[in-house]
Amino acid sequence: MIYTLSLVSAFLLFAQSEDIPATDNSTPPAVEDEVKIDPAEALDKIKAAIKSESDIVILDALEYAAEVEDTKVIGEFYKLLKHKSVDVRLAALEAMRFNKHDEALKRLLSFGSNKLLENDAEYLTEYIYALGQKANKKAAKLIKNDLVMTSAHDEDVLRARVYSLGRIREVDSIDTLLKLSQSGGGGRGGRRGGRTVKMRVEIQTSLAVLTGVELGNQVLDWTSWWSDNKRSFKMSKAESKIDDRKLQAKWDSLWMTEEQKAQAIKDFKEERAQKRKDGDGDDAKKGDDKKDDDDGLIDF
Repeated sequence: MIYTLSLVSAFLLFAQSEDIPATDNSTPPAVEDEVKIDPAEALDKIKAAIKSESDIVILDALEYAAEVEDTKVIGEFYKLLKHKSVDVRLAALEAMRFNKHDEALKRLLSFGSNKLLENDAEYLTEYIYALGQKANKKAAKLIKNDLVMTSAHDEDVLRARVYSLGRIREVDSIDTLLKLSQSGGGGRGGRRGGRTVKMRVEIQTSLAVLTGVELGNQVLDWTSWWSDNKRSFKMSKAESKIDDRKLQAKWDSLWMTEEQKAQAIKDFKEERAQKRKDGDGDDAKKGDDKKDDDDGLIDF
């Protein structure tokens, strides 16, 4: 993904090694309030940047205008999805992914048949995550497109489709994920070393978020439960929380902005430091030793 991998890795390492509370998707980590940018000013800036034909200037303008919720501004983002520079295309896609205006979703949906996505697995992966970010049922068809468990497909693209389906709160998303898991071998054993095993945790995560049920990553357990409960099942409007902290941390990190990730890490470090301060004697010493180890794992 576009995000700085060190931040994602750090967040997950914290989740695995510490007693970190899962982040609530409905209330993401607090970030500092930013000054509202005038849409007309943002539009002028990004148009001037495009006219300059400088990738650096365009990237700067995209960062400046990314959160501006304006139809015309998003229209300029859309144009940049076809830019010759890979970096510009990815930055424009990221801006549209996190922009909350309805026009962003509309434009993303219209981009689904663009051939640039066919020829660039990384771009397609980020595009699928952008659709998943919107958590809108209109994106379901594009997310599910060509969703087959086969070695002919890029694994990152498949993973993005699986996770993004977890954001589409429809019964059909559950059916689709279960059919996908069955297509790769099924049963309790599966094919060792095959893609079924690799995708099971991802499928498990999306199913848990969709259903509020946690049955592990065994296909048979899920299919049996669904057979017994499909007729009476009612999809909740809100995402369900996952008891497994590692899975919840991974899920949260997928849908956070870069700023939210940084804030989450900052908050966690401050909370951990306070706990060490409140500790005493040997516990505090152990905490200091642990801090030295952790600092070596984080590259900001």
